Amino acid sequence: MEELVSCLSDLRAFVRQSVSLDERRTDAFTVPRSSSGQRGRPKITVTRQQLEFLVTQGYTIKRMAQLLGCSASFLYKRTKALGLPTRNSMSRSLTDEELEQHIRRLHGLYPRSGNEMMRALLRAEGLLVSRQRVRVMLTNIDPAAAARRWSAAVARRTYYVPYPNSLWHMDGNMRLIRWGLVIHGAIDGYSRLITYLNCNTDNRAATVLTQFLKATCVYGLPSRVRSDHGGENTQVALFMNVVHGVEHRSHITGESVHNQRIERLWRDVFLHVLHSFYNEFYSLEDNGTLDPANDVHKLSLHLVYLPEIQSRLSRFREAWNHHRLRTENNRTPSQLWTDGMLTNMGVNSTSINNVFGDDPFTEHNLEGLLAQHGITNFPAEMVDQFPAVNVHPPSVELSQEQQEEVLIAIEDIADLKFKYQMCCNEISHRLSLTV
Repeated sequence: MEELVSCLSDLRAFVRQSVSLDERRTDAFTVPRSSSGQRGRPKITVTRQQLEFLVTQGYTIKRMAQLLGCSASFLYKRTKALGLPTRNSMSRSLTDEELEQHIRRLHGLYPRSGNEMMRALLRAEGLLVSRQRVRVMLTNIDPAAAARRWSAAVARRTYYVPYPNSLWHMDGNMRLIRWGLVIHGAIDGYSRLITYLNCNTDNRAATVLTQFLKATCVYGLPSRVRSDHGGENTQVALFMNVVHGVEHRSHITGESVHNQRIERLWRDVFLHVLHSFYNEFYSLEDNGTLDPANDVHKLSLHLVYLPEIQSRLSRFREAWNHHRLRTENNRTPSQLWTDGMLTNMGVNSTSINNVFGDDPFTEHNLEGLLAQHGITNFPAEMVDQFPAVNVHPPSVELSQEQQEEVLIAIEDIADLKFKYQMCCNEISHRLSLTV
């Protein structure tokens, strides 16, 4: 009798597994289930870390259930048992006066931001505010700008790639190159997730590769990358061809104007971040306090403005990745990337396998791939031999000690223009002492 019960139990487990595989055949991620061999449904295993991650990404319980392949009622019980909120609660203690102060400050930094971007900027600072409150406040603060946004909708062609990380679009923005500053960025074509966005004082291939590799350590290695023909992209092209093979066409080149996702992103980056610096630098030139050909002026500009530009770019990137897209059912780029990865987890795709499969960055994998191409060591420093937009750094140099002295002397100055002028004076004084 005991042997019969054991056999029936094994058969039941086998049938349940077979039915699960046949009827629920899917490439999507589902939470693990374990059977004890006793009566009742299999135990569902959902960790606290998984739930916390999805809550911070802005998912509702219903959407979490769809992603994890379980019921919403189970997740309600599970989150309650763990003491987790079922959604991010609104900052209700924030008064209208306090909210207006925050929005006015952010509006001064990002004057062209609309309702969703302003909500995302507030969220980046830990403030979750309803769309209605932000819309009313922005309209009251700057009604003319709100009217301009309402009339600025543009019809565009449909863009399609199958999965997250199928194609990253990368490029360099040269709007500030007159003053020796270049913005490098990349965006995932599927989700519009910005993978990196940085301000640099050079346009070298090694600099671009370093930023690209740091982004792949966070989001995984993309299947393909698209860029223009600039020489600054050669090391990324070499790396992609080494890892994926030349036949994979892992690096696609073309005209910048056809690199749709990143060109559209540059419009927003200039609109929200670079525009104010662009005007301010020309204003300094008009006042005679900035000469782009003067190395002391250029070095001072970099020391004062580069950290501020990078800070605003980083805040913009964080806000962008969490702002809701009307054309994507109000999901954020971060949610689109996560959804695409989890719902296609079982798909045999390079972009998915690079996240859930073997790590292409392990020492064994990378060394083996390099050896196949006759490369014993990947060139960390390589002379840029291909045509690229040149950025000429200041010819004057300060020692590390001198630079720290200058930064300490100007660190308490809030106004950037005055801070720049004082920086010029401090650098000129120290250079005169060394002559």
